[in-house]
Amino acid sequence: MEHLLEIEFDNPKVLEKFRKLAYKNGVTLRECELVSHDNPSPSGDPYFDNPRNVEEILFRKREMDLGQVETVSLSRDQRKKLLGL
Repeated sequence: MEHLLEIEFDNPKVLEKFRKLAYKNGVTLRECELVSHDNPSPSGDPYFDNPRNVEEILFRKREMDLGQVETVSLSRDQRKKLLGL
């Protein structure tokens, strides 16, 4: 059974220790560099890389929080009909 272990760190000495440990134990070590940005999407959706899109979402959220937007609840059937499903 294969396992995946994910570890985040910013210390190059730690990376070198993991490399040596992996080599010593015959374990495959895959490395990827993490890019730090303000994209709120867990999948890194590029839609959120556009600052205007994020500003619009935050603007609409503020409107909702201030009660300036009326929310509507739809039943499952109403959602299906609305979406043409």
